[in-house]
Amino acid sequence: MTLLKIIAASSLVMAAGLAGCSSGNDMDHHMTNANYVPSGNYMHQSSAGQIMTTPDGMTVYTFDKDKMGASSCYGGCAEEWPPVTAAAGAQPFGQMSIVDRTDGTHQWAYAGRPLYRYDDDDKPGDAEGDNEGGVWHVVK
Repeated sequence: MTLLKIIAASSLVMAAGLAGCSSGNDMDHHMTNANYVPSGNYMHQSSAGQIMTTPDGMTVYTFDKDKMGASSCYGGCAEEWPPVTAAAGAQPFGQMSIVDRTDGTHQWAYAGRPLYRYDDDDKPGDAEGDNEGGVWHVVK
């Protein structure tokens, strides 16, 4: 089953909107948090093909250095690659799960892989972080 079918079948993630704070450059789309709750289909066409996005269309990534079910991106890494955080009370569904971060927040994961945004993506559909350093990849 393709990712798109799984997402559509489970009425995928991410509708409650984004919550977070600015990264210091006064650009609203550079969020440090993205709280998702189930509903909606957030696959969109981009320069990297059909990809998973946040509710506002920003590209979602995974990090090869993460272990299954655990994030290893903190500090400066998390400033450049903000985790896609899960709201309190969010529930796993389909291939979407929630991992606990060491700072006490919760992060969405797809197939056990924690999810992130990229601070240099300026607008919906940007996928500037795809294959960054050979370890960051858009979710397709």
